[in-house]
Amino acid sequence: MLHSKVKSAAVVAAISAAGLFATATPATAAAVSPGSVCGSGYSVIDSHDLGAATVYLTYNSSNGYNCVTTIRDTSGSAIYMEASIRKSGGSWVSDGGSYATYAGPVYVNAPSTCIQWGGMYGQIHWQSGLEHCG
Repeated sequence: MLHSKVKSAAVVAAISAAGLFATATPATAAAVSPGSVCGSGYSVIDSHDLGAATVYLTYNSSNGYNCVTTIRDTSGSAIYMEASIRKSGGSWVSDGGSYATYAGPVYVNAPSTCIQWGGMYGQIHWQSGLEHCG
């Protein structure tokens, strides 16, 4: 009798634990923001939706730097992501690879200069024209 009570308790515990894990929601990227990736003093000035991720352009008015990061809507298995930026007449600065949460940050100092920026999530690629010429 004792053996069957122990066995029943173990089954109930296993079912309870399985139910707990089954109702858990996937982790979201909500804890990751463009400001937390680029750093203190950066504010979002533009963004572009890539479906399951967003490319953010941020600017720090105290130092004249722009920052780009591509952030997934929800965390998951690593997938190819990229964040890129360049100032007019300059070379691209990019960070690309298989990431679970975000790509970047990438920076360019471009006060009073046009920039071009973009990102990629899986097979979805987007790139701006020369803009934000302030």
